[in-house]
Amino acid sequence: MGRTRGREPEKGAGRMSAFTAPLELRDLAFRYAMAVDNRDAAQLIPIFTTTGGVLGFGENPIEFRGEAGLTTMIGQVAASFQRTMHNVFNQTFEIADDGRVEGMTYCIASHILPGVDWVLLDMALRYHDSYAQTDGLWRFHERRLEVLWVENRPVQKFTPAMMSGEPGRIL
Repeated sequence: MGRTRGREPEKGAGRMSAFTAPLELRDLAFRYAMAVDNRDAAQLIPIFTTTGGVLGFGENPIEFRGEAGLTTMIGQVAASFQRTMHNVFNQTFEIADDGRVEGMTYCIASHILPGVDWVLLDMALRYHDSYAQTDGLWRFHERRLEVLWVENRPVQKFTPAMMSGEPGRIL
């Protein structure tokens, strides 16, 4: 099947069937995490279709669609957090009889809140993803962001002294 290297859907299996995703689909989630963590809209925009975007799921009201919307999203991340780190976990993919591909990606997104004393905001997330091929490349069409829970806790900024091996230090 060329670039879509995956298992064909089973006949009569219902609307969507599990499918072995090409590495390009898995890579999109990692590229998304890097772009957001680096606050790099130029890195983020090409992994979406031109009309694609990040939207809310359930009670989450966000909508960032197209180049302008994704650029705004990156600006909001930069203005809201000192640092972020998205940790991507489980991913599943399904294909419809008409060729549509959807998936789900689990993530813990860590955010350092503004302020002198560092406070970590961890968000347990599920991205409900839809994908499309354009110009021979897989891209996100939509990432619908579901926030399952959040946790706040104090953390410390890393310092070189933590690596000194002194009692009470990390190493």
